[in-house]
Amino acid sequence: MFLTDLQKLKVTVNIMLLFKTQGKITENDDKTNITHRFNVPDNIKSLKIKYSYSPKTVEDKEVALKLVRDCLEKYDERADGKIEDNLPVKNLITLSLDDSTSYRGAAHRQSNEQEHIISEDYASPGFIKGKIIDGEWKIVLNVHYVGCDVDYNISIDGEVE
Repeated sequence: MFLTDLQKLKVTVNIMLLFKTQGKITENDDKTNITHRFNVPDNIKSLKIKYSYSPKTVEDKEVALKLVRDCLEKYDERADGKIEDNLPVKNLITLSLDDSTSYRGAAHRQSNEQEHIISEDYASPGFIKGKIIDGEWKIVLNVHYVGCDVDYNISIDGEVE
């Protein structure tokens, strides 16, 4: 009996959910950092972080226009052209990561849907590759700007050795 190519390539990968959370960020959280802590056991060889938030832009046009006007007034600026030329107003929330002993990097990306991998041999851009050490890790949401309420989701999977 011959094995199919798919059967020959069958690999067992054990994935463990290490952390999952969701939350709401409000305008009161603007320019703050929100820290979440999670534990990594000693048998993890890679991490996969999935992160998203919504909405990416302030959807209510009147609210967005007021935000632009307030910003221009705050910084004593004048709008070149029509005020609408400054739309859309975008929310920006990035993330950074620390293992139990040191900083492991950051994803300062514009995208509101992200996926990152960290392992001994590879790390997504912005992160530091290296052994996944056990202990308490921190993932930090860096709230650069929110002009409306924003919902976020984070999940972190660990690949077991």
